[in-house]
Amino acid sequence: MSADTPLPTFASLNKIRDKAILLSIGKAFLCEEVFLMKIGRSVDESLGGLREDILSLKMRFVGKFVEEVNTDVILDELHAQAALLQNPDKSVTDKCTVGILGAELEEIVQALTAAIRTIKNQVEGEVEEFTKKDSLVEGAKTAGSLISSLVSLVAKIVLLLLLLALGPAIYLGVTMDREGRLQKEIGESQAYIQSQSERIASARKERDEIAARAQSSQGGHLSREQKVEMMDLNVKIHGLDQTVHKAEAEIAEHERRIEMNQERIKQLKSKTFLQRFLRQ
Repeated sequence: MSADTPLPTFASLNKIRDKAILLSIGKAFLCEEVFLMKIGRSVDESLGGLREDILSLKMRFVGKFVEEVNTDVILDELHAQAALLQNPDKSVTDKCTVGILGAELEEIVQALTAAIRTIKNQVEGEVEEFTKKDSLVEGAKTAGSLISSLVSLVAKIVLLLLLLALGPAIYLGVTMDREGRLQKEIGESQAYIQSQSERIASARKERDEIAARAQSSQGGHLSREQKVEMMDLNVKIHGLDQTVHKAEAEIAEHERRIEMNQERIKQLKSKTFLQRFLRQ
């Protein structure tokens, strides 16, 4: 697998984490057998994709890992936890009710997340190390003699004098090109912020509608089907909350980019042509 291949997204791990958060809520109606079995099956189904993602990540590393990470043990713990959920007894439901069961699952997920991060750091560190070596080799190949350096310096001085003679036209061209690129990036960020704002509004509207449905369905005696529906509604609400948080974070990042590009344009306009040419 090439170094340019993107890292796995680990969507399966995120799904398992969502189930752990749901169990941590510790509500009594979420801890009945039918719900625990459903969550256990979901965790088990996610394990296959999770194993493939981890294997794909490890295959990017050529050679021997500096720090060996045994993810199989943690994956086996997840499988055992899923099996426990699919065959719950009273002790399991009691642990669920007070949130201990969810906390245990979250602890396993956190351990696996840390292990994956360790592998990822080693994989990316290897790529960086190869890049450094290539840079050193390239620098050795391109290093010239003292005479060549002097000739190059003279050529640059001549070119600079020529550019100064054509200063006004080149100044306009350089200014328009660089400012135009920055303005384009600002426009793209503004469009993205607009789309994410619409996404947030839509997600919040849908969340409010689902929350209203969940609130109206609450009562002292719910049928099994109603409880299943309540669990699904809570999962959807949690997912929509995550969608909103992610969109808000992306909006903040693009607002930061806009401010940075506006500052760069301001600095660009305050510089002389010679400063721009010399990248000062």
